Amino acid sequence: MQVKDIYENALALNIAKTADDEELEFFGIKLFNILLSETKAYNDCIRIKKGMKQLEKAPTIISLEDEMPYETELYAPFSYGLASKLLAAQEEMTLASLYHNQYITLLDMATPYVPVEVC
Repeated sequence: MQVKDIYENALALNIAKTADDEELEFFGIKLFNILLSETKAYNDCIRIKKGMKQLEKAPTIISLEDEMPYETELYAPFSYGLASKLLAAQEEMTLASLYHNQYITLLDMATPYVPVEVC
């Protein structure tokens, strides 16, 4: 799945007035990179459960045409997370808060419990 697909899902959830397409896309990419950083630990848990190695660092995207760099379980949470951030930037805080809660709920549902040693 391309980042563009998740971006378009977020726009479908975003019923508020938006800036012009070019400006919105610029901020969408920046906000998507913030989501990648925020959710690295969730993605690592999914990868560990699948027997894969953790990522060394959170990836970044430079274009909406890039492939989603995380596991498929995080596609739905990302749509809500991005919609939440876009709405918050437009000061639509009620709907942004609702989508943020859905984002957190979906992250928790998508992430398996992985026991780790605590230092």
